[in-house]
Amino acid sequence: KILLLLALVILDYDLQVSGDVRCGQHRAPTCNDCLNGNGAQDCSGDCQWLAEGCFDADEDEESSKGIISTGCQRNSRTGRCSTGSGCFPSTAEVYLLSGDTKMMKNLEIGDTVLTKHKTYSKVVGFMDINYQEETTFLSLMTNLSTSVSMTLNHIVFIKTEEEDETITKYVNDIQIGDILLHEITGQKGEVIKISKFVSNGYFAPLTETGTLVVDGYLASCYASFPHWAANIALYPARTWPAIFLGNAEEGTGTFVTVIKAVGNLLNLRNTLPALVVMDASKDEF
Repeated sequence: KILLLLALVILDYDLQVSGDVRCGQHRAPTCNDCLNGNGAQDCSGDCQWLAEGCFDADEDEESSKGIISTGCQRNSRTGRCSTGSGCFPSTAEVYLLSGDTKMMKNLEIGDTVLTKHKTYSKVVGFMDINYQEETTFLSLMTNLSTSVSMTLNHIVFIKTEEEDETITKYVNDIQIGDILLHEITGQKGEVIKISKFVSNGYFAPLTETGTLVVDGYLASCYASFPHWAANIALYPARTWPAIFLGNAEEGTGTFVTVIKAVGNLLNLRNTLPALVVMDASKDEF
């Protein structure tokens, strides 16, 4: 069964590279070509249903409506504007065990960084790095007069008002009034403004825990797929990074690419990340 699954993943990856996209139950040259008269039912897999049309799964609703126009690289399979991988901008800051801060673009494998309140772990590698590509990020400003920025499909941790539980949410689904966790002060930051900006480059570090405190706020290392699923899937990389991640080279590693292909095969892309509720009082997520 394992060999069969790997064969399917390799076949799926080869087909994607050749310029074909998965529409769910069938394939087409582009997401727009997926539609066979059944609306959203024809649009899944590598694509998503937005604004009465079928678009690349990494594209956000506003850009599908043409509200945003930026110079960007086009997805070779879908022809749509790419928002980059689920990552952080080069100027995002992390917090070192020494008490200093370091920009994401200067982060190195082996750095010990804050991964939640008063908890540190090592950066074991990078799942993706790009130094030049123009990438769209969302900036979440809170009532603490600070902000955090990530790509639209990245995952961030929030507090629920009703039961005061910690859950995960895609950044693109964050709304005004959502509560972020400011791990430096232990305060709750209410989102008061959401804005977009374009910056060159993106960075996706992986820590031993799968979490990271960025610009003071608690975030997942993962994007596009539920945190719990990604954390399980990347267990080999977190445990044996030299084998599965290698050095910090630009681009997406082979192991991460295969894991993403498996997630697509299982239709986990962009499923609700808040299926797992975490108790913030515990030491583990």
